[in-house]
Amino acid sequence: MKKLTVFTIFLMFAFYSQANTEYENVHIVTEHLAPYQIGENYELIGGAVGVQMQRLFNKVLPKNKIEVLPWARAYQIALDRPNTIIFSMVRTPERENKFIWIGKVAQVTTELITLKDSKLQPIKSLSELKGIPIGVKRLDAITTFLIDRGFQFNKELVEIINTFSTMQMLEKGRIEVIPSNKQIIDFYCQDTGCKNSDFKTIYTLKELSEEFYLAVSLGTDENLVKQLRAEFPMLDLPVQ
Repeated sequence: MKKLTVFTIFLMFAFYSQANTEYENVHIVTEHLAPYQIGENYELIGGAVGVQMQRLFNKVLPKNKIEVLPWARAYQIALDRPNTIIFSMVRTPERENKFIWIGKVAQVTTELITLKDSKLQPIKSLSELKGIPIGVKRLDAITTFLIDRGFQFNKELVEIINTFSTMQMLEKGRIEVIPSNKQIIDFYCQDTGCKNSDFKTIYTLKELSEEFYLAVSLGTDENLVKQLRAEFPMLDLPVQ
């Protein structure tokens, strides 16, 4: 009986150690997308969504750091590697079966904007922007949306690392149009001194659902998925 008890304790310890190791190896990735999540030196430091995600991970994964990366890299890691958590990701039909969806973290409207003094005027069809340089992030939902409608890199689409640098390139005249919204512009202008009125909307992407989600990669530990789903409703997110 004593030997059996010792053996049972050993098995329980081994199982606990293995579970701990799996959770320690979980990768959490996001991008700098102020004001939703704000990163500095590859680490998350704030944001309306970022703060709530940190609360969640402090409960479920207290030892794991959130890594802030360029979107294309973060997305590729989540696509290829099990036990990876990613936010804030737009949920689209093309992505539906490629990830496990935990919950909605925010909902935004995406517009195509240009400088106030630009000769470009509001358009009725995206086809009117053919041949116009548009700054986008590779593997972004908006980029995929535009590619599906005939836009191409090295023609209209210009690859940008993040939203902040996209705004900078627009101001410098290196691109003519970018996807953005009022919240992003307001935050950018607080940091740089510009005004929201320096920009104008020429098209609203009503066809594209802009629901931001917390998601995990396929093959992720089922117990972790259950924990995330159990704790998620407790968060105070912009939209749930």
